[in-house]
Parts: sequence; structure tokens; C-alpha cells
Amino acid sequence: MRRKPTNLTDALRAAIEADGRSLSELGGASGVSKSQISRFMRGERTLTIETADALLSALGLTVELTPAARVKKGGRR
Repeated sequence: MRRKPTNLTDALRAAIEADGRSLSELGGASGVSKSQISRFMRGERTLTIETADALLSALGLTVELTPAARVKKGGRR
């Protein structure tokens, strides 16, 4: 059983694996080269925000950034 992704990189890799398309097909849909996706999948490179966004769009996914709760001095919110 696979562990649940704990960060954006792991989540994106899991989404690419689950998508079922070949890296060539995903590359064609996203405009990202097959070799760039392959190196990312092997952990040999990171992605720019623009490249990650292109892959997410091709996968039909989005990422939403929300403000974190601020911690006041003394450790209380």
C-alpha cells in the first residue's frame, strides 16, 4: 500500500503515476518535455512553479494556497 503524499512534490508524482497516460502523452498535453517529466519522476530535478502548473493543468488538478494561521507570541493562535 502506498503512503499518502505529504508534500506537493510527492502529490504531483502520485497524480502523474495515477493518471495512466505515458510521459510522452502527458508531455504533449502539458507542453513539458518527456525527459523533464522523467527526471522529475526519478527525483533528479525539481520543477518551476510554471512547469508544475502546466502539469497540474494537464492532469485536471489545481493547487490552492491559503494563509496559515498565525501563531502569536507565547504559542497561542
